[in-house]
Amino acid sequence: MTDTSSISSSIMDSLSNEGLDGYEVYVVNSSGLTIEIKDGDIDVFVNSDDVGISLRVLKEQRPGFAFSTKLLAGDVPRLVQQVVHGASATDPDPFVGFPVPSAQTPPQLDQFDHDLYKTPIGEKIDMARGLEAAAKSSDPRIKKVRKAAYVETTGTVTIHNHSGLDLSYDRTLVSGNIMVVAEDGGNAEIGWDYGFSPFLGRLEMDSIGATAAGRAVSMLGARPVRSMQTPAILTPWVASDILSVLSASFLADNLQKGKSMLLGRIGEQVFSSHVTIVDDGLYPGGMASSPFDDEGSLHQRTVLVSEGVIQGFLYDQHTANKENRGSTGNAGRHGIKAPPWVGITNSYIPNGSFTPDELVSSLEEGLMVTDLIGLHTADPISGDFSVGAAGLWIKGGKAVFPVKGVAVSGNFIDLFSNVDGVGTDLAFYGKTGAPSLRISTLNVVGLDD
Repeated sequence: MTDTSSISSSIMDSLSNEGLDGYEVYVVNSSGLTIEIKDGDIDVFVNSDDVGISLRVLKEQRPGFAFSTKLLAGDVPRLVQQVVHGASATDPDPFVGFPVPSAQTPPQLDQFDHDLYKTPIGEKIDMARGLEAAAKSSDPRIKKVRKAAYVETTGTVTIHNHSGLDLSYDRTLVSGNIMVVAEDGGNAEIGWDYGFSPFLGRLEMDSIGATAAGRAVSMLGARPVRSMQTPAILTPWVASDILSVLSASFLADNLQKGKSMLLGRIGEQVFSSHVTIVDDGLYPGGMASSPFDDEGSLHQRTVLVSEGVIQGFLYDQHTANKENRGSTGNAGRHGIKAPPWVGITNSYIPNGSFTPDELVSSLEEGLMVTDLIGLHTADPISGDFSVGAAGLWIKGGKAVFPVKGVAVSGNFIDLFSNVDGVGTDLAFYGKTGAPSLRISTLNVVGLDD
Protein backbone atom coordinates (compact mmCIF):
# COMPACT_ATOMS: atom_id res chain seq x y z
CA MET A 1 0.00 0.00 0.00
CA THR A 2 1.01 3.62 -0.60
CA ASP A 3 2.87 5.55 2.10
CA THR A 4 0.57 8.52 2.74
CA SER A 5 2.15 9.96 5.87
CA SER A 6 4.30 12.61 4.16
CA ILE A 7 1.41 13.81 1.97
CA SER A 8 -1.02 14.12 4.88
CA SER A 9 1.61 15.96 6.94
CA SER A 10 2.13 18.39 4.08
CA ILE A 11 -1.59 19.00 3.81
CA MET A 12 -1.91 19.60 7.56
CA ASP A 13 0.92 22.15 7.38
CA SER A 14 -0.73 23.93 4.47
CA LEU A 15 -4.14 24.05 6.14
CA SER A 16 -2.62 25.51 9.30
CA ASN A 17 -1.57 28.59 7.28
CA GLU A 18 -5.03 29.30 5.83
CA GLY A 19 -6.57 31.09 8.81
CA LEU A 20 -9.18 28.37 9.33
CA ASP A 21 -11.28 27.80 12.44
CA GLY A 22 -10.85 24.04 12.10
CA TYR A 23 -9.73 21.37 9.66
CA GLU A 24 -9.47 17.60 9.24
CA VAL A 25 -7.53 15.20 7.01
CA TYR A 26 -9.04 11.73 6.47
CA VAL A 27 -6.94 9.11 4.64
CA VAL A 28 -7.88 5.60 3.49
CA ASN A 29 -5.27 3.25 2.08
CA SER A 30 -6.53 -0.19 1.08
CA SER A 31 -5.97 -3.25 -1.07
CA GLY A 32 -8.57 -5.77 -2.15
CA LEU A 33 -8.96 -9.15 -3.82
CA THR A 34 -12.10 -10.63 -5.37
CA ILE A 35 -12.25 -14.15 -6.79
CA GLU A 36 -15.42 -15.60 -8.30
CA ILE A 37 -15.67 -19.22 -9.43
CA LYS A 38 -18.10 -20.72 -11.93
CA ASP A 39 -18.05 -24.46 -12.67
CA GLY A 40 -14.63 -24.78 -11.11
CA ASP A 41 -13.03 -22.08 -13.25
CA ILE A 42 -12.08 -18.52 -12.33
CA ASP A 43 -14.84 -16.25 -13.64
CA VAL A 44 -13.73 -12.99 -11.98
CA PHE A 45 -10.32 -12.05 -10.59
CA VAL A 46 -9.74 -8.50 -9.38
CA ASN A 47 -6.71 -7.39 -7.38
CA SER A 48 -6.73 -3.71 -6.46
CA ASP A 49 -4.93 -1.02 -4.50
CA ASP A 50 -6.80 2.16 -3.60
CA VAL A 51 -5.79 5.31 -1.81
CA GLY A 52 -7.76 8.45 -1.15
CA ILE A 53 -7.86 11.54 1.00
CA SER A 54 -10.66 13.89 1.98
CA LEU A 55 -10.44 17.27 3.67
CA ARG A 56 -12.95 19.14 5.78
CA VAL A 57 -12.44 22.71 6.89
CA LEU A 58 -14.42 25.32 8.80
CA LYS A 59 -14.08 29.07 8.32
CA GLU A 60 -16.48 31.52 9.93
CA GLN A 61 -18.93 28.65 10.49
CA ARG A 62 -18.86 27.78 6.79
CA PRO A 63 -17.87 24.15 6.03
CA GLY A 64 -15.75 23.13 3.07
CA PHE A 65 -15.09 19.64 1.70
CA ALA A 66 -12.79 18.24 -0.98
CA PHE A 67 -11.30 14.85 -1.86
CA SER A 68 -8.71 13.31 -4.14
CA THR A 69 -7.58 9.86 -5.22
CA LYS A 70 -4.25 11.29 -6.43
CA LEU A 71 -1.74 11.61 -3.63
CA LEU A 72 1.19 13.37 -5.22
CA ALA A 73 3.08 16.20 -3.57
CA GLY A 74 2.27 18.49 -6.48
CA ASP A 75 -1.46 18.05 -5.89
CA VAL A 76 -1.39 19.40 -2.33
CA PRO A 77 -1.70 23.15 -3.10
CA ARG A 78 -4.59 22.57 -5.52
CA LEU A 79 -6.50 20.39 -3.06
CA VAL A 80 -5.99 22.83 -0.19
CA GLN A 81 -7.15 25.80 -2.25
CA GLN A 82 -10.13 23.81 -3.48
CA VAL A 83 -11.39 23.06 0.02
CA VAL A 84 -10.74 26.59 1.30
CA HIS A 85 -12.57 28.09 -1.67
CA GLY A 86 -15.45 25.68 -1.07
CA ALA A 87 -15.83 26.96 2.50
CA SER A 88 -16.30 30.50 1.20
CA ALA A 89 -19.21 29.39 -0.99
CA THR A 90 -21.29 27.43 1.55
CA ASP A 91 -23.91 28.61 4.02
CA PRO A 92 -22.91 28.94 7.68
CA ASP A 93 -23.65 25.96 9.90
CA PRO A 94 -23.07 26.64 13.61
CA PHE A 95 -23.18 22.95 14.46
CA VAL A 96 -20.25 21.76 12.34
CA GLY A 97 -17.30 20.79 14.50
CA PHE A 98 -14.47 18.32 14.96
CA PRO A 99 -13.82 15.97 17.89
CA VAL A 100 -11.02 16.78 20.30
CA PRO A 101 -8.60 14.03 21.33
CA SER A 102 -10.07 11.76 23.98
CA ALA A 103 -8.45 11.44 27.38
CA GLN A 104 -8.99 7.69 27.01
CA THR A 105 -6.58 5.47 25.13
CA PRO A 106 -8.20 4.06 21.97
CA PRO A 107 -9.12 0.40 22.50
CA GLN A 108 -6.96 -2.26 20.89
CA LEU A 109 -9.11 -4.54 18.75
CA ASP A 110 -8.14 -7.96 17.44
CA GLN A 111 -9.05 -7.31 13.81
CA PHE A 112 -5.90 -7.67 11.72
CA ASP A 113 -4.81 -10.97 10.17
CA HIS A 114 -1.03 -10.77 9.87
CA ASP A 115 -0.99 -14.08 7.98
CA LEU A 116 -3.34 -12.93 5.22
CA TYR A 117 -0.56 -11.54 3.00
CA LYS A 118 1.48 -14.69 3.56
CA THR A 119 -1.28 -16.94 2.22
CA PRO A 120 -0.64 -17.71 -1.47
CA ILE A 121 -3.21 -16.56 -4.01
CA GLY A 122 -3.59 -20.18 -5.09
CA GLU A 123 -4.91 -21.16 -1.67
CA LYS A 124 -7.50 -18.38 -1.83
CA ILE A 125 -8.60 -19.54 -5.28
CA ASP A 126 -8.94 -23.05 -3.84
CA MET A 127 -11.11 -21.66 -1.04
CA ALA A 128 -13.49 -20.14 -3.60
CA ARG A 129 -13.54 -23.42 -5.52
CA GLY A 130 -14.17 -25.26 -2.26
CA LEU A 131 -17.16 -23.02 -1.56
CA GLU A 132 -18.75 -23.97 -4.87
CA ALA A 133 -17.90 -27.64 -4.40
CA ALA A 134 -19.37 -27.69 -0.88
CA ALA A 135 -22.71 -26.47 -2.18
CA LYS A 136 -22.82 -28.87 -5.12
CA SER A 137 -21.83 -31.92 -3.08
CA SER A 138 -24.31 -31.29 -0.28
CA ASP A 139 -27.36 -32.32 -2.33
CA PRO A 140 -27.80 -33.76 -5.86
CA ARG A 141 -30.64 -31.31 -6.47
CA ILE A 142 -28.19 -28.40 -6.56
CA LYS A 143 -27.89 -28.02 -10.32
CA LYS A 144 -26.31 -24.58 -10.68
CA VAL A 145 -24.10 -22.22 -8.76
CA ARG A 146 -24.70 -18.69 -9.99
CA LYS A 147 -21.80 -17.22 -8.05
CA ALA A 148 -19.26 -18.42 -5.50
CA ALA A 149 -16.98 -15.64 -4.31
CA TYR A 150 -14.08 -15.01 -2.00
CA VAL A 151 -13.44 -11.35 -1.12
CA GLU A 152 -10.75 -9.78 1.04
CA THR A 153 -9.86 -6.22 2.05
CA THR A 154 -6.86 -4.89 3.92
CA GLY A 155 -6.98 -1.26 4.91
CA THR A 156 -5.59 1.56 7.02
CA VAL A 157 -7.65 4.54 8.14
CA THR A 158 -5.94 7.67 9.46
CA ILE A 159 -7.51 10.87 10.80
CA HIS A 160 -5.78 14.12 11.79
CA ASN A 161 -7.42 17.37 12.81
CA HIS A 162 -6.46 20.83 14.01
CA SER A 163 -7.11 20.06 17.70
CA GLY A 164 -4.28 17.52 17.79
CA LEU A 165 -6.32 14.41 17.07
CA ASP A 166 -4.04 11.89 15.38
CA LEU A 167 -5.48 8.39 15.08
CA SER A 168 -4.94 5.37 12.86
CA TYR A 169 -5.92 1.72 12.69
CA ASP A 170 -5.33 -1.29 10.42
CA ARG A 171 -7.84 -4.01 9.70
CA THR A 172 -8.49 -6.99 7.48
CA LEU A 173 -11.81 -8.48 6.40
CA VAL A 174 -12.43 -11.67 4.42
CA SER A 175 -15.76 -13.01 3.25
CA GLY A 176 -17.42 -15.73 1.23
CA ASN A 177 -20.78 -15.60 -0.51
CA ILE A 178 -22.67 -17.95 -2.77
CA MET A 179 -25.96 -18.24 -4.65
CA VAL A 180 -27.21 -21.64 -5.84
CA VAL A 181 -30.17 -23.08 -7.70
CA ALA A 182 -31.92 -26.30 -6.65
CA GLU A 183 -34.07 -28.12 -9.22
CA ASP A 184 -36.48 -31.04 -8.86
CA GLY A 185 -39.48 -32.15 -10.94
CA GLY A 186 -39.68 -28.90 -12.89
CA ASN A 187 -39.38 -26.76 -9.74
CA ALA A 188 -36.43 -24.45 -9.17
CA GLU A 189 -35.51 -22.45 -6.08
CA ILE A 190 -32.63 -20.16 -5.15
CA GLY A 191 -30.58 -20.32 -1.96
CA TRP A 192 -27.76 -18.14 -0.67
CA ASP A 193 -25.45 -17.60 2.27
CA TYR A 194 -22.73 -15.23 3.37
CA GLY A 195 -20.05 -15.20 6.02
CA PHE A 196 -17.23 -12.89 7.06
CA SER A 197 -14.40 -12.57 9.55
CA PRO A 198 -11.28 -10.44 10.13
CA PHE A 199 -9.31 -13.71 9.98
CA LEU A 200 -8.93 -16.05 7.03
CA GLY A 201 -8.70 -19.13 9.26
CA ARG A 202 -12.14 -18.42 10.74
CA LEU A 203 -13.96 -18.22 7.41
CA GLU A 204 -16.03 -21.42 7.15
CA MET A 205 -16.51 -21.85 3.41
CA ASP A 206 -17.89 -25.40 3.66
CA SER A 207 -20.60 -24.23 6.05
CA ILE A 208 -21.52 -21.28 3.82
CA GLY A 209 -21.89 -23.56 0.80
CA ALA A 210 -23.92 -26.20 2.64
CA THR A 211 -26.23 -23.60 4.19
CA ALA A 212 -26.99 -22.02 0.82
CA ALA A 213 -27.77 -25.43 -0.65
CA GLY A 214 -30.01 -26.32 2.28
CA ARG A 215 -32.01 -23.13 1.90
CA ALA A 216 -32.59 -23.76 -1.81
CA VAL A 217 -33.57 -27.41 -1.37
CA SER A 218 -35.91 -26.66 1.55
CA MET A 219 -38.06 -24.43 -0.70
CA LEU A 220 -38.66 -26.96 -3.49
CA GLY A 221 -42.37 -27.53 -3.99
CA ALA A 222 -43.34 -24.34 -2.17
CA ARG A 223 -46.98 -23.25 -2.27
CA PRO A 224 -49.11 -20.46 -0.80
CA VAL A 225 -51.31 -20.67 2.28
CA ARG A 226 -54.58 -18.92 3.00
CA SER A 227 -54.72 -15.45 4.52
CA MET A 228 -54.61 -15.50 8.32
CA GLN A 229 -53.21 -14.13 11.54
CA THR A 230 -50.68 -16.67 12.74
CA PRO A 231 -47.74 -17.15 15.09
CA ALA A 232 -44.42 -16.92 13.29
CA ILE A 233 -40.68 -17.33 13.62
CA LEU A 234 -38.27 -14.93 11.94
CA THR A 235 -34.95 -16.51 11.01
CA PRO A 236 -31.80 -14.54 11.94
CA TRP A 237 -31.23 -13.22 8.41
CA VAL A 238 -34.84 -12.02 8.15
CA ALA A 239 -34.77 -10.43 11.61
CA SER A 240 -31.47 -8.75 10.69
CA ASP A 241 -32.98 -7.30 7.52
CA ILE A 242 -35.89 -5.87 9.49
CA LEU A 243 -33.53 -4.44 12.09
CA SER A 244 -31.57 -2.68 9.32
CA VAL A 245 -34.75 -0.79 8.38
CA LEU A 246 -35.70 -0.08 11.99
CA SER A 247 -32.17 1.17 12.76
CA ALA A 248 -32.78 4.35 10.76
CA SER A 249 -35.15 5.47 13.50
CA PHE A 250 -32.29 5.47 16.03
CA LEU A 251 -30.19 7.94 14.02
CA ALA A 252 -30.18 11.43 15.52
CA ASP A 253 -30.26 13.07 12.10
CA ASN A 254 -33.62 11.42 11.34
CA LEU A 255 -34.98 12.28 14.78
CA GLN A 256 -33.97 15.92 14.39
CA LYS A 257 -35.73 16.02 11.01
CA GLY A 258 -38.88 14.36 12.35
CA LYS A 259 -38.28 11.25 10.24
CA SER A 260 -38.19 8.60 12.96
CA MET A 261 -40.97 6.33 14.18
CA LEU A 262 -39.41 6.64 17.66
CA LEU A 263 -39.50 10.43 17.89
CA GLY A 264 -40.32 11.57 21.43
CA ARG A 265 -40.47 8.03 22.80
CA ILE A 266 -37.26 7.77 24.81
CA GLY A 267 -37.96 6.14 28.17
CA GLU A 268 -41.16 4.50 26.88
CA GLN A 269 -41.95 0.78 26.74
CA VAL A 270 -42.33 0.57 22.96
CA PHE A 271 -41.37 -3.04 22.23
CA SER A 272 -41.76 -6.40 23.95
CA SER A 273 -39.76 -6.89 27.13
CA HIS A 274 -37.97 -9.69 25.24
CA VAL A 275 -36.36 -7.14 22.87
CA THR A 276 -33.04 -5.47 23.58
CA ILE A 277 -31.12 -3.65 20.83
CA VAL A 278 -27.47 -2.64 21.05
CA ASP A 279 -25.15 -0.69 18.76
CA ASP A 280 -21.54 -1.66 19.43
CA GLY A 281 -18.62 -0.29 17.44
CA LEU A 282 -16.27 -2.51 19.46
CA TYR A 283 -18.10 -5.83 18.88
CA PRO A 284 -15.48 -8.60 18.46
CA GLY A 285 -15.10 -9.44 14.76
CA GLY A 286 -17.85 -7.06 13.70
CA MET A 287 -17.96 -5.71 10.17
CA ALA A 288 -18.05 -2.11 11.47
CA SER A 289 -15.72 -2.60 14.44
CA SER A 290 -12.79 -0.22 14.87
CA PRO A 291 -11.28 1.80 17.71
CA PHE A 292 -12.89 5.05 16.53
CA ASP A 293 -15.50 6.32 14.10
CA ASP A 294 -14.94 8.13 10.80
CA GLU A 295 -14.28 11.51 12.36
CA GLY A 296 -12.17 10.32 15.30
CA SER A 297 -14.61 9.87 18.19
CA LEU A 298 -13.93 6.66 20.08
CA HIS A 299 -16.32 3.82 19.39
CA GLN A 300 -18.48 2.55 22.23
CA ARG A 301 -21.31 0.21 23.14
CA THR A 302 -24.67 2.02 23.15
CA VAL A 303 -27.83 0.34 24.45
CA LEU A 304 -30.70 1.60 22.30
CA VAL A 305 -33.47 -0.58 23.72
CA SER A 306 -33.43 -2.41 27.05
CA GLU A 307 -36.19 -4.97 27.57
CA GLY A 308 -38.44 -3.02 25.24
CA VAL A 309 -37.76 0.45 26.69
CA ILE A 310 -36.15 3.05 24.39
CA GLN A 311 -32.88 4.10 26.03
CA GLY A 312 -31.08 6.34 23.57
CA PHE A 313 -30.10 7.23 20.04
CA LEU A 314 -26.98 7.48 17.87
CA TYR A 315 -24.99 10.67 17.27
CA ASP A 316 -22.04 11.94 15.29
CA GLN A 317 -20.36 15.24 16.14
CA HIS A 318 -22.73 17.38 14.04
CA THR A 319 -25.98 15.96 15.43
CA ALA A 320 -24.53 15.92 18.95
CA ASN A 321 -23.66 19.62 18.71
CA LYS A 322 -27.29 20.37 17.86
CA GLU A 323 -28.33 18.99 21.24
CA ASN A 324 -25.28 20.14 23.20
CA ARG A 325 -24.27 16.58 23.99
CA GLY A 326 -21.45 14.18 23.17
CA SER A 327 -21.07 12.00 20.11
CA THR A 328 -21.78 8.28 20.56
CA GLY A 329 -19.03 7.50 18.03
CA ASN A 330 -21.40 6.90 15.12
CA ALA A 331 -19.90 8.93 12.30
CA GLY A 332 -19.64 6.88 9.13
CA ARG A 333 -18.65 7.59 5.54
CA HIS A 334 -19.45 6.34 2.07
CA GLY A 335 -15.75 6.26 1.18
CA ILE A 336 -13.80 9.47 0.74
CA LYS A 337 -16.19 11.21 -1.66
CA ALA A 338 -18.60 12.63 0.93
CA PRO A 339 -18.42 14.12 4.42
CA PRO A 340 -19.25 11.93 7.42
CA TRP A 341 -22.84 11.19 8.41
CA VAL A 342 -24.42 9.53 11.41
CA GLY A 343 -24.93 5.78 10.99
CA ILE A 344 -25.01 2.48 12.82
CA THR A 345 -21.93 0.41 13.62
CA ASN A 346 -22.74 -3.19 14.60
CA SER A 347 -26.42 -3.08 15.60
CA TYR A 348 -27.94 -6.26 16.93
CA ILE A 349 -30.45 -8.01 19.14
CA PRO A 350 -28.57 -10.07 21.76
CA ASN A 351 -29.19 -13.77 22.23
CA GLY A 352 -32.15 -14.96 24.24
CA SER A 353 -32.73 -18.28 25.98
CA PHE A 354 -34.38 -20.51 23.33
CA THR A 355 -32.44 -22.73 20.96
CA PRO A 356 -33.71 -22.62 17.36
CA ASP A 357 -35.12 -26.15 17.75
CA GLU A 358 -36.98 -25.11 20.91
CA LEU A 359 -38.55 -22.17 19.11
CA VAL A 360 -39.76 -24.40 16.27
CA SER A 361 -41.01 -27.15 18.56
CA SER A 362 -42.94 -24.57 20.62
CA LEU A 363 -45.00 -23.60 17.57
CA GLU A 364 -48.13 -25.71 17.23
CA GLU A 365 -48.85 -24.11 13.86
CA GLY A 366 -47.46 -21.09 12.06
CA LEU A 367 -44.98 -19.70 9.53
CA MET A 368 -41.20 -19.68 9.75
CA VAL A 369 -40.28 -16.69 7.59
CA THR A 370 -37.07 -17.37 5.65
CA ASP A 371 -37.25 -14.58 3.09
CA LEU A 372 -38.80 -11.14 2.66
CA ILE A 373 -39.09 -9.58 -0.78
CA GLY A 374 -39.24 -5.82 -1.19
CA LEU A 375 -38.39 -4.82 2.38
CA HIS A 376 -36.89 -1.59 0.99
CA THR A 377 -40.46 -0.46 0.26
CA ALA A 378 -41.35 -0.36 3.97
CA ASP A 379 -42.06 3.12 5.34
CA PRO A 380 -39.13 3.96 7.64
CA ILE A 381 -41.05 6.80 9.31
CA SER A 382 -44.42 5.20 10.07
CA GLY A 383 -43.03 1.66 10.27
CA ASP A 384 -45.76 0.25 8.03
CA PHE A 385 -44.82 -2.60 5.71
CA SER A 386 -46.41 -4.99 3.24
CA VAL A 387 -43.87 -7.22 1.53
CA GLY A 388 -43.59 -10.56 -0.19
CA ALA A 389 -42.56 -13.51 1.95
CA ALA A 390 -41.46 -17.13 1.78
CA GLY A 391 -40.75 -19.73 4.39
CA LEU A 392 -41.69 -23.05 5.95
CA TRP A 393 -45.06 -24.00 7.39
CA ILE A 394 -44.75 -25.39 10.90
CA LYS A 395 -47.27 -27.83 12.34
CA GLY A 396 -46.89 -29.78 15.54
CA GLY A 397 -43.47 -28.27 16.07
CA LYS A 398 -42.10 -29.49 12.73
CA ALA A 399 -41.65 -28.05 9.23
CA VAL A 400 -44.21 -29.76 6.97
CA PHE A 401 -44.01 -27.87 3.65
CA PRO A 402 -42.41 -24.77 2.11
CA VAL A 403 -44.44 -21.62 1.52
CA LYS A 404 -44.19 -18.87 -1.09
CA GLY A 405 -46.55 -16.61 -3.01
CA VAL A 406 -47.68 -14.86 0.18
CA ALA A 407 -47.12 -11.47 1.77
CA VAL A 408 -46.80 -10.28 5.33
CA SER A 409 -47.97 -6.88 6.51
CA GLY A 410 -48.10 -4.79 9.63
CA ASN A 411 -46.02 -2.24 11.50
CA PHE A 412 -42.49 -2.65 12.84
CA ILE A 413 -43.43 -1.36 16.28
CA ASP A 414 -46.26 -3.88 16.50
CA LEU A 415 -43.99 -6.61 15.15
CA PHE A 416 -41.36 -6.07 17.85
CA SER A 417 -44.10 -5.66 20.45
CA ASN A 418 -45.28 -9.17 19.57
CA VAL A 419 -41.89 -10.87 20.13
CA ASP A 420 -42.42 -13.53 22.79
CA GLY A 421 -39.26 -15.62 22.34
CA VAL A 422 -35.66 -14.91 21.36
CA GLY A 423 -33.24 -17.55 20.09
CA THR A 424 -29.63 -18.33 20.91
CA ASP A 425 -28.47 -18.23 17.27
CA LEU A 426 -27.34 -14.61 16.86
CA ALA A 427 -25.76 -14.08 13.44
CA PHE A 428 -24.62 -10.95 11.64
CA TYR A 429 -25.41 -10.20 8.01
CA GLY A 430 -23.32 -7.11 7.43
CA LYS A 431 -23.72 -4.43 10.08
CA THR A 432 -26.93 -5.83 11.59
CA GLY A 433 -27.44 -9.07 13.46
CA ALA A 434 -30.16 -10.96 15.27
CA PRO A 435 -31.10 -14.39 16.57
CA SER A 436 -34.35 -16.13 15.62
CA LEU A 437 -37.43 -14.30 16.92
CA ARG A 438 -40.79 -15.88 17.77
CA ILE A 439 -43.72 -13.58 17.00
CA SER A 440 -47.05 -14.18 18.76
CA THR A 441 -49.10 -13.02 15.76
CA LEU A 442 -48.26 -11.98 12.21
CA ASN A 443 -50.62 -10.97 9.40
CA VAL A 444 -50.13 -13.29 6.39
CA VAL A 445 -51.84 -12.41 3.13
CA GLY A 446 -52.21 -15.47 0.92
CA LEU A 447 -54.96 -17.31 -0.92
CA ASP A 448 -58.51 -16.05 -0.46
CA ASP A 449 -60.77 -18.48 1.41
